[in-house]
Amino acid sequence: MKLTKSILLVLMALTMFVMSGCYFLPEEEEVLEAPVVKASEVSYTTTTAELKDITKQVLTAGTIASGTEYKARFTDRGGNIKGVYVSAGDVVEVGDLIAEFETYELDIEISLMELEMQREELEYQIAIEKKESETVKAKELLDIQLLQNELDKLYAEKDAAKLYTDVAGTVSQVMTLSPGDWVNAGEVVATVIDITDLYIKINPDDNVSEFMVGRPITIRYEGEYFDGTIVESTISRLWDETTGAAKVDENGEYVTQETSDRIIVKFNDMIPESSAVGNIADTLLILDKRENVIVISANLIKTVNNVKCVYVFENNQKVQRNVAIGLQSGSLVEITSGLEVGDEIIIR
Repeated sequence: MKLTKSILLVLMALTMFVMSGCYFLPEEEEVLEAPVVKASEVSYTTTTAELKDITKQVLTAGTIASGTEYKARFTDRGGNIKGVYVSAGDVVEVGDLIAEFETYELDIEISLMELEMQREELEYQIAIEKKESETVKAKELLDIQLLQNELDKLYAEKDAAKLYTDVAGTVSQVMTLSPGDWVNAGEVVATVIDITDLYIKINPDDNVSEFMVGRPITIRYEGEYFDGTIVESTISRLWDETTGAAKVDENGEYVTQETSDRIIVKFNDMIPESSAVGNIADTLLILDKRENVIVISANLIKTVNNVKCVYVFENNQKVQRNVAIGLQSGSLVEITSGLEVGDEIIIR
């Protein structure tokens, strides 16, 4: 009986364990839907194709000089300056006084010699009035001649202390001097130039063959532009203004001339101020020019399968456009086909 009760208790316990066992299992997790990934839009930096002018030119620097230039200097001796009578920009004529040395002691010597001359001339007149012998009168004349020779030397020395200009023109430079300052023989006190005869000597690095005698060229100085012409060149061919190319004869052969060891550009009608002499100016030789054409930066052009192209943003897409190029100047390129005005060119 007791055994039966025990078995029943065990069976009841097992039944309860089995019935409650499912409550000890973990709850089933909720299954989530897969996340939706949205592709981000690609943004580009672009530039718009526009009409512009493009010029291919050779830029060369040179120093402005004058074809007629006179350097005023005391050639025979040095001395203490008495005065300088010109300033930069003054217009002078041949024979105008530029400067002179101090000649105080020389002036005293000349004054004494002139008095001595007067005395000798009086003695000669007295000899005539007293009817002295021819020998006495000849001696007085000889004394006068000797004194005159000495005076002439003093006059020449005084004249050598004065500095005159040998040419007409404009004073471009003047040595800064005060009365009493010493100037050595040969030192340039002032420079006189002919400002109607200004030129620039240049030595271009590129396209030297384009610098033909007679070819127009532009001169740029301190922001101003002047017309110029090539008058000397290291190449022999001449420029034909009518054809805008090298001059040829009836047989189609180049017309040539003797070459120079330098390239010289002269100002035409308008010229800068005389103070420009010695300063740097630029020459601009225009080789070719296009107006109102599509011009873009050269770094926008790519080469794909040996074909030049650019990438444009069209219909919200990156599209390759094959292009043909024309005139190139520095970092700029003319596009002759493949682009239209208003196209958005992708930079990056």
